[in-house]
Amino acid sequence: MKVRDAAQIFEKLNMEIREGRDTLAFLKVKDKIILWSKVPHKKGELKGKLRYFIRQQLKLSEIQFKGLQDCKIWRKEYLEILKSKGLLP
Repeated sequence: MKVRDAAQIFEKLNMEIREGRDTLAFLKVKDKIILWSKVPHKKGELKGKLRYFIRQQLKLSEIQFKGLQDCKIWRKEYLEILKSKGLLP
């Protein structure tokens, strides 16, 4: 997984992006931050376990994360996943 792929996922989920030491992405629902993730500014492949950490921060299983990458899951479906896990009211 490349850094730009992670950034595209953040955009697809309409996450609020903040630039700093890393690129931070915040999922907001009704002006409340539900969760966040980050990726480095570097280009190319994500190193080490960063892909795993992004998946964990987004609270997704491997299959769900793959669906998000393959454009099978969008914001609406993602919010339903979070709701089913009790992370959204």
